[in-house]
Amino acid sequence: MLDICGELAELLSTVQRPGDFFASGRLELLPPRLMVDGVGQIALPLLPVQAEQLIALAERAPYGRGVTTIVVTSVRRTWQIGPDRVRLDGKHWQATLDGAVVLAAEGLGVDEAVSAELYKLLIYDKGSFFVSHRDTEKAPGMFATLVLALPSLSSGGELVVRHKEREARLDIANDDPSEMAFAAFYADCVHEVLPITAGCRATLIYNLVRKSKGGTLRPPAYEAETARTTALLREWGNSKTAPEDGVPEKVVYPLEHAYSAAELDFANLKGADAAVAALLKSAAPQAGCDLHLALLSIEESGTAEHTGSYRSRYRGYDDDDDEFEVGEVIDRSELLTEWRRTDREPVALGEIPIEEGEISPPDALDEMQPDEQHFHEATGNEGASFERTYRRAALVLWPSKRRLAVINQAGPAATLPYLESLAAKWIDDGARQDSALWTEAHELARHMLDTWPKGDWYGVGDGDKDDGPSDRVADPKPSQLARLLAALTTLRDETRITAALALLTARRGHDKSDNAAILGAVALFPPGRAAQMTEAIIASHASGAVAPCCALLRAAIEGPFAAKPKHLAGAAKGLIASLPGDPALAPVDQWGAGTTSPLAPSPIS
Repeated sequence: MLDICGELAELLSTVQRPGDFFASGRLELLPPRLMVDGVGQIALPLLPVQAEQLIALAERAPYGRGVTTIVVTSVRRTWQIGPDRVRLDGKHWQATLDGAVVLAAEGLGVDEAVSAELYKLLIYDKGSFFVSHRDTEKAPGMFATLVLALPSLSSGGELVVRHKEREARLDIANDDPSEMAFAAFYADCVHEVLPITAGCRATLIYNLVRKSKGGTLRPPAYEAETARTTALLREWGNSKTAPEDGVPEKVVYPLEHAYSAAELDFANLKGADAAVAALLKSAAPQAGCDLHLALLSIEESGTAEHTGSYRSRYRGYDDDDDEFEVGEVIDRSELLTEWRRTDREPVALGEIPIEEGEISPPDALDEMQPDEQHFHEATGNEGASFERTYRRAALVLWPSKRRLAVINQAGPAATLPYLESLAAKWIDDGARQDSALWTEAHELARHMLDTWPKGDWYGVGDGDKDDGPSDRVADPKPSQLARLLAALTTLRDETRITAALALLTARRGHDKSDNAAILGAVALFPPGRAAQMTEAIIASHASGAVAPCCALLRAAIEGPFAAKPKHLAGAAKGLIASLPGDPALAPVDQWGAGTTSPLAPSPIS
């Protein structure tokens, strides 16, 4: 059997050099003093009036054609001011620039000394752009370009960088005076600037230069590793056919660096994390897999043991960690949240649990240290206890064709709203059973039914739980299984309805609030088949849910079976037979008529 978690981790461990063909991000900016000859000091964010002044003294930026440079506004429409007319200083500017260079070098995977040489100041007004091109080596040792986007009131103008078969679209628009956006890319990468849609933007362009005299520096390349990873992921996808086949639905690869939820973004990954993510971003689509970034959260609780003396409290100390140690872990949950896509599009996957055998490598979580840990002293009959939480960022992979199976791991609380939304969209889309929406809903329902919690019914408001009776409520909502039936009825999915009714019948009980969903579902079938389904439910449930079954029979007679109530004769007989006592011994009134149970349904004609 394929050991995808172990083999993938071993393969990714061969990625020795971190970095990617581009780097981007934002950093804190303490406003520098920016002086431009002919204009004076420039305010930040860039004001429209000063943008006009800069454009007035600037020249059209040319582009290179062979060994010459020419100005063609259909290729490049922007303005430039040479470095000899620009001065940047201020108490904090050099530290800010050095920080940007360090982040850029780290993101590009360069671990040697790098310097930045100002090349020019560019001014982009509305409609400015630059078509795809490559930068030429403008200084000895230059290997990359660094773009610093000063705070400006503008929108649009994304920087698109391409390398081989990959593309990065970087949004460097920024109107916050307290931060600066940056982007860096290797000089041999094709890149373009999309049109500015509003306002003006000022960017400082620097040449990144190596201080050593080594050979030409190129973007990290992992063609061989990418090919092997693609083959491994493709084999995984082809071998993953069912939940019980022993192959994990997804792979969770914890990252090395710490990232908060606010920092969680593919563009913010550092060092080896960035290198592994870049490799997987290339391999996953080729192998038919989805790749996401997520926050892995582990919560544990259990018993604690007292190890020290309480005298420390009387000396003014209250550090619980010195007095207790973790005993037995009783409860543990592992969840993935805060999902991010590679294209930065929104994704609403919610909380998805991590199943056994999905961590890569399998021992990746063994040495984790908790982010938070709290001890609680013994109270009453309760002994000392602890709670602790771990958090790590992780890359998460699954075969694209198994996406619904992965979503289903979150259980009915997550899948039911999704199925209901698919059913509503299907109706709005024309209710065609050959549509992609219906197919997706049909497939999702299969996964839900395959893994639906098993167990008997416990009474009013039990909510499909199988962990014991719940509190009685006066007007319970339909159970989760009834909601599933209602969604499948909307979809007119008779195959899945049949499976759901089989689950319902096996529960040995239901609530009155479920009756509407039951009758709506059976009404899709011919009368004889619908009657058989109703009779099976009543026969299975009557002993533990007499009142709901009586209500079901009465509603069926008054509803879908009103025209031919005789179809329910078997169900009525089964219900009467399940009532306590011997019908032959029922009391007789003075007129010789037998009494009936107040729970009995209306007569069948």
